[in-house]
Amino acid sequence: MSLENATANLKEFGKELNLDGLAFDENATCILGIDNTFSLHITYEPNSKRLYLYAPIIDGLPKDKATLLTLYETLLEGSMLGGQMAGGGVGVAVKEELILMHAVIEMEGADTSSLRRFSPVFVEAVEKWRDIAKRICEGRYDEKEREALRPYNQAPGAHHPSPGQGHHGKPGNLFDKRV
Repeated sequence: MSLENATANLKEFGKELNLDGLAFDENATCILGIDNTFSLHITYEPNSKRLYLYAPIIDGLPKDKATLLTLYETLLEGSMLGGQMAGGGVGVAVKEELILMHAVIEMEGADTSSLRRFSPVFVEAVEKWRDIAKRICEGRYDEKEREALRPYNQAPGAHHPSPGQGHHGKPGNLFDKRV
């Protein structure tokens, strides 16, 4: 059932793009070129019954260690809880010098328009992070931009209560049944 749902999602997505006949290849993958700048990979994985979307953020890692560290830190901060990566995250293939952004759509229970609705959000996030990665590698990304991306605009060293803590830093009781 899930493969059929993934296929129906891909077909519905193809209609939205005016690409009739959009289909998975023998590896259950469909690759689309986005504005001649990057490829969007859509893969159905039968064991997990998930549809994976992934796209390159950068192809060719910076050789300068400080730049590489800034790139990694910025991407990791942005991917915290999927907050700025369309609910997904990033991964690195060091040997291949490739960083991919990815997201998952659970096919069991998903309707046939899930991919069509989600993919614009994902592509927009990929475009944003490709631009950020490019500017970091070119030395054109400043700390103010990076700080704005941090969760809760948290500056280094600033104190923010942890989840479950009150304003005095004492643990809260989420299960307190006071009426």
